[in-house]
Amino acid sequence: MAEPAPDTCDLIIRNACVLTMNGQRTIYPSGAVAIRGHDIAAVGPEAKVTAAWRALRVIDAEGAIVHPGFIDAHLHVNAQTCRGFFRGDASKGSKAGPSYADWKAALAPEDEQAAAALASVEMLRHGITAFVEPGSAFDPDAVAAATQAVGVRCSLADAYLWDDMQLMGNIPGLMSPSLAKRVPPDRARCLKLLGGQLHRNKDKDGITHGHVALYGEGTASEELLKAGKALADREGVVLNSHIGYDLDLAQAMEKHWGMSRFAYLKKIGVLGRNTTFVHMNLIRDDEVEPIMSADAVSVWCPFAYASRATVLRQATRLPEMKRKGAVIALGTDSARQSSSGDAGFLAFVFSAEVGVTLVPEEILEMLTLGGARAAGLETIIGSIEPGKRADVVIRSARLAELGPGVDPAHQLVSAGHGATADTVLVNGRIVLRGGRPTLVDEGAVIAEAQASVGRMGKRLGIAPTGLWPRAA
Repeated sequence: MAEPAPDTCDLIIRNACVLTMNGQRTIYPSGAVAIRGHDIAAVGPEAKVTAAWRALRVIDAEGAIVHPGFIDAHLHVNAQTCRGFFRGDASKGSKAGPSYADWKAALAPEDEQAAAALASVEMLRHGITAFVEPGSAFDPDAVAAATQAVGVRCSLADAYLWDDMQLMGNIPGLMSPSLAKRVPPDRARCLKLLGGQLHRNKDKDGITHGHVALYGEGTASEELLKAGKALADREGVVLNSHIGYDLDLAQAMEKHWGMSRFAYLKKIGVLGRNTTFVHMNLIRDDEVEPIMSADAVSVWCPFAYASRATVLRQATRLPEMKRKGAVIALGTDSARQSSSGDAGFLAFVFSAEVGVTLVPEEILEMLTLGGARAAGLETIIGSIEPGKRADVVIRSARLAELGPGVDPAHQLVSAGHGATADTVLVNGRIVLRGGRPTLVDEGAVIAEAQASVGRMGKRLGIAPTGLWPRAA
């Protein structure tokens, strides 16, 4: 009996060490991936895939690691261009001069677009194919334009939905008169805007999505919290919110609500599988159970956690909770003093500091499957499986950081976690090749970011920080 004719696809990635992140976490040391349109058509041993499929194009991965695109579950993408202006803990503010809140309030749409483009190119080079913008971009259309131009997947929400500022005095650097003027803490405004980015989900084949976000950290009234959760339930999306960033603020929230924060959220019905909470630096013993029983997602931003010396006051519970089966994702927060690709390595290191050393496989779960859950996109991204979108990363086969290739999970997390991506596909489209973006001119992206920085510096009357004198 004759063998069936091979099926056709657009692209085959062969000669690859494929980390699928499927239910069994299967690794194919000599694997291949077939891609048709924006979907993964097949994955498996190279001999099997290449016998069953014929492609218009074949990429030889040269034995390199191939993995599902990483997902940055929390990135204030419009902060990418303020690097060098704000050092240390921006949340506590400074005694003189513009604050980080003033910087944000001064951003024009073209500045947000420039920052998002810069961030998108940086993410691709680190193997990040998607991110969650947590409702801090004033002009989501500008961010969408930048990410679509570069080819990065993202989920957007409406900017600064908050209606109660009683507790923000604990983090004065994140609030200023100029920011309050631009995004007034007004309930009517928030309820009117709530869900304004969900229209993006109508394009089922696109790379720009929408979710519901409240700023959080005690800035949402019970009415606003309930409205956000009800809308997320009705539309089948996630509700995203900051909580636990600052320990003093967390304690003030407990005093304000008369109970622990997650006891309060459970009481009012704002806990569930579609809730994503960011930072989570303070988790009480009695809060672990409600978080885990609700199957809520926790996003850990390890750089923000460490840079504020939180570990000296309160050890994070997130590695321990991950070990117990909680869904944990990783985020950058804002890349003012870090790279968008640092979170996995930092989580690997800091978990040991709190006595629960996560293994590389657990870190990779957080960067892929956990990130997909945090974004509400787990049915389409997070693993290399037939039917899911082809958000796929081919690491370089020619970098020492990714050698000797004995343990691909260990190599990705402990040594090769930098800008080591050679080729990246998002939605089946090649958006990075040879370590360079294919859809935009990287030099032009950098030049526009620099021009934006110049405009912002003049607008606010500030100059870069630094201890050393700058020659004229």
